[in-house]
Amino acid sequence: MGDVTFHPPLSTGFGLPYVLLHQLCHMRRAPRNDINEAVEALYHLHVSVVGSASGRHERPHKPILLLAVMDLIAQGKVTPDHVSWGQELRSRFSVYFELVRGSNDQCTPENPFLYLRQEKWWTPFQQDTKGAAPLEATPTVGQANANIVFAKIVAPVANWLITPADRLCLREALVARYFPHAREAVSRLFLEGSVQETPGAPEPDADDTYAHPGRSAGFRRKILEIYDCQCAACGLRIKLPQIKDLTFVDAAHLIPFELGHNDHPSNGIALCKNHHWAMDRFLIAPSPDGHWQVSATLVARRSPGEKELLELKNERVLKPSEPAFQPSEEALLWRCKRLAA
Repeated sequence: MGDVTFHPPLSTGFGLPYVLLHQLCHMRRAPRNDINEAVEALYHLHVSVVGSASGRHERPHKPILLLAVMDLIAQGKVTPDHVSWGQELRSRFSVYFELVRGSNDQCTPENPFLYLRQEKWWTPFQQDTKGAAPLEATPTVGQANANIVFAKIVAPVANWLITPADRLCLREALVARYFPHAREAVSRLFLEGSVQETPGAPEPDADDTYAHPGRSAGFRRKILEIYDCQCAACGLRIKLPQIKDLTFVDAAHLIPFELGHNDHPSNGIALCKNHHWAMDRFLIAPSPDGHWQVSATLVARRSPGEKELLELKNERVLKPSEPAFQPSEEALLWRCKRLAA
């Protein structure tokens, strides 16, 4: 494609999104950056990817366990610094698991209870008459009955598990990132509250990068990782390793977050600034057949920028490195159906 010369305006003029998640993150005396750090940590759980073809997916166990823990905290049965490995936790895990399990997934809450220790802010331990010691193996059913295995949650997540509003913000982050396809069903299981859209939602193509810094940063980092900071339209890749996270490429939602509350990587694509702007204005769209489509409103003779966009037609869409995160057909169709006529 060459260097793109179709430049977006410096300011779109669109208002920022105002959904309840955004409001909840503002309802704190502490700085928003604190909860943003917690949200970003949840977006980057060390989750394995398994399966093949259409069945390839992320294991749901870690985010499910955290949802179950929040339910028990809401009931006053555990605290962030003393999460008991018990039958109630196992039971809540099972309820969520049945809703979101993928092919070949097994209901094994003991695995995330131990391996969440990879996240650093989760420390599982065993308590006996001699004191506490790090948990070295997956806990057993017998230990669940004996009430001798626990976990401690620390910063950046622990402080935001205390109040219902903060827990709701973290719950929504987990569902948006890992289970957007089952959002309604999962939300009905919460033992406190649910998230609904607030009145006066923004235009669906509004960029929400600055509305939800923690959530948006987590989504952006994942998309740039799986596309190796390369624009899926023109192939542009500028990354300066000496400056953390500095790249010319954006993480673009296919279906806007305000419409589906979907931050799963399959609802994202990496685009340079120009092509991100053009896609958000429905001038270009990636199609399910793996090629780019362009709007009929573009006229090559009118400007070099429009000519560049027209030359994108039928060019291949760059694929992500992980097949589990291929753009979903639903999201691609949504874009194609809205190309400016």
